[in-house]
Amino acid sequence: MSGSAGEGKAPAGWKLWLPVALWMLLIFSLSSLPIGHERPHLFRFQDKLAHLVEFGVLGLLTARALRLSGARSRRVYWLGILLGVFYGALDELHQYFIPNRTVELADLAADGLGVFLAAWLYLASRGRSLFRQGSEPEKEELSVR
Repeated sequence: MSGSAGEGKAPAGWKLWLPVALWMLLIFSLSSLPIGHERPHLFRFQDKLAHLVEFGVLGLLTARALRLSGARSRRVYWLGILLGVFYGALDELHQYFIPNRTVELADLAADGLGVFLAAWLYLASRGRSLFRQGSEPEKEELSVR
């Protein structure tokens, strides 16, 4: 009964957010592993790049879930980015309790930058912007709905 009403529309909310939740669970799981001193060090900022990519995926998945659930307001996307940064802060706090892990503000900065860049690029690739008010692609999209 309620299934026929939603046909042809965006997937149910939980299906949109499942990849986000699973990715957050993966981040938590990886952060729970103690790091040995023998880990390979290939280049100077490899740890920061790992944080950037890891949280970039989170930003991409979050922006995707928001867009597919019908979010139109820039504020909603900024809240999604803040959610990712907040999760990065929780991840850093969590690492405080894990042997051989450290809490670094630079890691949190890389997390936030990753979330922001991925969300920004994802939205830009779909003709949306986090900054401009009233851009043409958004007006077109709003008139279709």
